[in-house]
Amino acid sequence: MACTTFCVVDMVDEALCHAHRNLVEVNSTPYLTILVFHYFSQPIHNEELLRKLYLEMDLSSYQISKFSGWSRTSISDALRDLEISKDSRKGPLPKYGEKIEGEKRVTHQGEQKIIKQMLSLRNKGLSFAAIATQLNKKKIPTKRGGNWNKSTVKDIVNRNLNEEV
Repeated sequence: MACTTFCVVDMVDEALCHAHRNLVEVNSTPYLTILVFHYFSQPIHNEELLRKLYLEMDLSSYQISKFSGWSRTSISDALRDLEISKDSRKGPLPKYGEKIEGEKRVTHQGEQKIIKQMLSLRNKGLSFAAIATQLNKKKIPTKRGGNWNKSTVKDIVNRNLNEEV
């Protein structure tokens, strides 16, 4: 498993700080080992570090809280007080069968073919788990590139059956 190390040693005087070293999972994929040095026990006193984590590394307040030990409330308060905000919120991924072109959601032809296969297999009496197994055997990736599970297949099949009605 690939690890990325992010170190902020150059941001502070090592003699005046203490360190935390934890393993954090970011977006369900490679682990990120972060060595965080900070002078004080509150994020409001660590503006540069908070900016780097929140904006440059695109971590959420929850992820920052998980490895720093700071409360999510104190992180949110510091972000607000220091006027640190992301330019725009990321919207959710388009649903399976759609993609984003520009700012519009459009039909994803390749995923629509997979949806038709799912519906066909379901009409033949296969369970959601059996359909997921077949998709995984064929190495057909999910929207996020992972493996299929029965609940994801069920959601997609039911959503598409409801749209047809």
